[in-house]
Amino acid sequence: MNSKIQTYIGFAIKKGSAVFGCDQIKSCRKRIYLILFTEDLSPNSQSVLRSVSERVQCPLLQIETYQFLQSKNCKALAICDKSLAGAITENLMYMPREEK
Repeated sequence: MNSKIQTYIGFAIKKGSAVFGCDQIKSCRKRIYLILFTEDLSPNSQSVLRSVSERVQCPLLQIETYQFLQSKNCKALAICDKSLAGAITENLMYMPREEK
């Protein structure tokens, strides 16, 4: 994963603008601007996040496994800060693909 994206996620976590896990995201009272999930999230959990994403009208993006999330045994993360969510989205959308 891009180091900028990891940095922005770290800023959101340190700021307290991150919500961990599908259940917490589903019941979150804060305004969610972005939902991220890792590639090894179960299909049922992905459908839960998809419905939350549609309800709050925010992007739902897949990321590579992030070491901090892995250490917390978490596979989904919501960002509740508009500027950090925008920066993460921008960097994920324009990330160069590795050549084979």
